Amino acid sequence: MAYGSTAALENTSTTHQARVGSRFNGPPTSGNGGYTAGMLGKHLGDEVQITLKRPIPMDADMQVATDGATAALFHEGVEIASARVAEPDVDIPEAVSFKRAAAARADYAGYKLHPFPKCFVCGTHRSCGEGMCLFTGEVTEGIVASSWVPNEEFADDRGNVTPEFVCAALDCPGAWALIERYGIDGPVVLGRLTYRIDQPIQAGGRYVVMGWTLGREGRKAFCGTAVYDDEGNLCAAAKATWIELH
Repeated sequence: MAYGSTAALENTSTTHQARVGSRFNGPPTSGNGGYTAGMLGKHLGDEVQITLKRPIPMDADMQVATDGATAALFHEGVEIASARVAEPDVDIPEAVSFKRAAAARADYAGYKLHPFPKCFVCGTHRSCGEGMCLFTGEVTEGIVASSWVPNEEFADDRGNVTPEFVCAALDCPGAWALIERYGIDGPVVLGRLTYRIDQPIQAGGRYVVMGWTLGREGRKAFCGTAVYDDEGNLCAAAKATWIELH
């Protein structure tokens, strides 16, 4: 299916309503990229590639058009993001321990300088619970980590963290790995996220979130992210492309 127009939206086989609340921001005037990726990707399954094409409207009525293999997010007839079934092609490092990841939080670079301090995922001006407070500090060159105990509010009635919040956890940690490794001093925004969810993440459980660098080309930078349980088993992973704004 070819998306990108109001006609494509009208002719799709299935349409769903969608909304990103202002609480779930990344930059101050845009929805969080990872949260939005999960909101769109859940219509396709557990292995999805999301391409973000425009800033994400908040507190606005949007539509998800899908044919089961592809999907797109529209606002007022304009395509905001597209999705397709795809598996991330990324080498995944072994997890650090929950204790080490918790200690790494003290070295979070965002405490000193943060381009978006109200970001729902990694903002230092958000209280934990109201935000996700994923403060990833460097554990070795090019790799950052944080401990994570997901809030019950982020889970469904079975206690499983929903795709919106799993993908949010797979979002910002990669950016901080890039900032630490390459000394990026300007804001970066998510351009593409290809993720997979291997097993449920339970609210109240102990998890480790890690991000690592994969290279840089001009204004584009590449990274991987993952969520592991307390025993080091992989729960979810992603490969991402980030864009430097200046």
